[in-house]
Amino acid sequence: MMEIKANGPYRFGETLDYMEHQDDCLYKVIGDEIYKAEWFDGRKVLMKLSESAGGGVIIETPVNEGAGIDEIKGYCEDWLDLDYDLDGFYQFAGKDKRLSGLIDDHYGYRMVGKMDIADAFLWSILGQQITKSFAYVLKRRVVEYCGHHIEYEGEKFYLMPDAGEIAAIDSEVLREMQISTRKTEYIKDVLGSVASGELSKSYLETFDDYDEVFKHLTSFRGIGPWSANTVLMRTLKFRNAVPVGDAGIKNAIRLVDGLDAAPSKKYINEITDQWGRFGMYGTLYMWSALPAK
Repeated sequence: MMEIKANGPYRFGETLDYMEHQDDCLYKVIGDEIYKAEWFDGRKVLMKLSESAGGGVIIETPVNEGAGIDEIKGYCEDWLDLDYDLDGFYQFAGKDKRLSGLIDDHYGYRMVGKMDIADAFLWSILGQQITKSFAYVLKRRVVEYCGHHIEYEGEKFYLMPDAGEIAAIDSEVLREMQISTRKTEYIKDVLGSVASGELSKSYLETFDDYDEVFKHLTSFRGIGPWSANTVLMRTLKFRNAVPVGDAGIKNAIRLVDGLDAAPSKKYINEITDQWGRFGMYGTLYMWSALPAK
């Protein structure tokens, strides 16, 4: 058993609440605990996360094929964004008429990342122009088709297949999963580029400049501005990234501002441009204004 602390405010209950309202096949919420199976250099590990008395996170590993404590702690700190200076964002957001109230409602809420870039790209492609609930159904079909899992106490906990394995799935099989022909092409092209290194996480992490990495990402067919910014936020942690054209941001701004109609692109951009280096957390907290689904 190990414990990790956050850099500033953190509420495990906010993480738990967020995850309970997702249908992501790569983790499970059981009671007040989060279970996640993950690869560590080819070794399978099942992690069980719960709240510590001191407001941090307790990590247990019911199944561990040999990963080290520091590896697992570092993974969870990154996954739950515990190293981020949330107080710095709160100082900024406290002066913003839209964000200030959302801080009070969701104090200690932090971004849950997508650690595997294959997961991030798969999700960003599947989620284009369909409901989130159906995108989760499609993702589950891909993950369960590949079949990597850990069995523990009668439950199956699935692991993300690697990019090359997904890219190698026959196109007809993906179509039978109800993934469109175009998205099938995107998945095979983009995940293939992850496997080849052109879109690998290690390569993308060599970019320091947002504009340069954004340009690189959007040069690939299937990665538009929304998909690129989703990956930049959830996986590469570019703090100024905002998912352009996101329906959630549009709906949240309409709700918070009490608008009768959906805000224009210009209206939204004038708001999100003000967030600057806090774009990622501005987005996260605006999303929190929406009713849970």
